[in-house]
Amino acid sequence: MSFLNKIFFLGIIVVITSCQILPPHKNCYVADSSLRGYYSGDCQNNKAYGKGIAIGKDKYEGEFVDGHTHGQGIYVWGDEASFKGQFIYDVPQVPHIGCYIAEPRLRGKYSGECKGGKAYGHGKSIGIDVYEGGFINGVLDGNGTYVWYNKDRYIGQFKNGKAHGRGVMKFIDGTEIAGKWINNQPAN
Repeated sequence: MSFLNKIFFLGIIVVITSCQILPPHKNCYVADSSLRGYYSGDCQNNKAYGKGIAIGKDKYEGEFVDGHTHGQGIYVWGDEASFKGQFIYDVPQVPHIGCYIAEPRLRGKYSGECKGGKAYGHGKSIGIDVYEGGFINGVLDGNGTYVWYNKDRYIGQFKNGKAHGRGVMKFIDGTEIAGKWINNQPAN
């Protein structure tokens, strides 16, 4: 716990965590909902425009156009995976070899079946994350296994790019959520 500072004050131990104090939030619209929460940088017509930093569930530092990540920047997802490079209207332009894959975190190298230049049928894509299973028009669809950068994994059914149907989510801490999934969320 070296990142914590302890102060003894009037018989009470006060724990202060090391944290960055952020200047006041600017009222600028950021299109990516995962980046909403804090914004500092250039604004135009109440939208992030020019250079800025947006922090929500994820973090992005770089160029914006009309609230969209657009231009050069670095995107850091909540699991600490990151991409540094070109963005076009919120889509990281990750270099890719093989058939088209819709999910930017899976872009890198694809091997498997293709139709019309897009992953279609069974295939494996290795990028920031790894997926092996079914595809339709470059989108995860059918049975498959998705492994995130931090080694969490979902094994089961996908529909339209999301966990949907029967499956199990296995976290690296050993916990599991098994059952039916609807749009990436476990059904109650």
